[in-house]
Amino acid sequence: MARPGRTNFHIWLLLPAFVFYTVFWIAPALIALLSSFTQWNGISLGSIRWVGLANYLQLFDDRWFWNALRNNLLFVAVVLSSIIILGMTYALILNAKPRGHSIFSTIFFIPIVLSSVVIGLLFTQMLSPTVGLVGPALAAMGVPGVEQHQWLGDKSTALPMVMLVYIWRELGFAILLLLAGLQTIPNDYIEAARIDGASPWNITRHITLPLMRPVLTVVIVLVTTNAFLLFDLVIVMTNGGPFHGSEVLSVFMYSQAFLKGNPGYGTAIAMMLFVIILCVSGLQLALSGRGQRA
Repeated sequence: MARPGRTNFHIWLLLPAFVFYTVFWIAPALIALLSSFTQWNGISLGSIRWVGLANYLQLFDDRWFWNALRNNLLFVAVVLSSIIILGMTYALILNAKPRGHSIFSTIFFIPIVLSSVVIGLLFTQMLSPTVGLVGPALAAMGVPGVEQHQWLGDKSTALPMVMLVYIWRELGFAILLLLAGLQTIPNDYIEAARIDGASPWNITRHITLPLMRPVLTVVIVLVTTNAFLLFDLVIVMTNGGPFHGSEVLSVFMYSQAFLKGNPGYGTAIAMMLFVIILCVSGLQLALSGRGQRA
């Protein structure tokens, strides 16, 4: 039987965390939601004016919002498919414990601990048409017309370059999670399948991947969420340019809220981004749950 006052004691223990969560998450989220229904110059509180759904209706007529959304969806699709395919491939290779696998695991993990700003500045210099190494290296390999190419100044290559850098940075984290999932699969299943004459492809398809579905779901949701929230690499490498060619929703939101002095419209963009991430993540979880039941 619980002693008198024990329940109250638990409540007091939870209270600091609840207050912290309320002050630093729930309250800002509610303020942002209310701000999305207002028009404000960002300076004087007296200039706040309630406009209802005007900011959200403006989004549907803003071609740069649709441009940023299109860039974001393309970015997520390319990054997610690349990280899942490459991550699973490298995880399977490292799980077989080839010679030097611990060294390669460390090499893949290094970008995770580096600052995104540092990575962005590093690759900006490497892709520079004047002092960069990428153009001359490709020219030395026989690729024509790339030595002085404006990789980050060309609308057709700016976003793909950011994609490549982002994949390089995030791939190690996916490999780490997938490798941990592979190591939880009982080796008896693999050995029994080999005894029955199953090929490596059949083992991967019918044993490894079904047992890896929960881990794959976590990786897919994390990669998708982080890719939708991409901000720092774009700001450092391209600042959304050239001509909005690499502008994604978070950069568009920052531009509207802070550079153009329209916080209400900026928070409306943030709310739309939140809804998109919520819907996409919910759909991924629902499809994963249906696949597990099947």
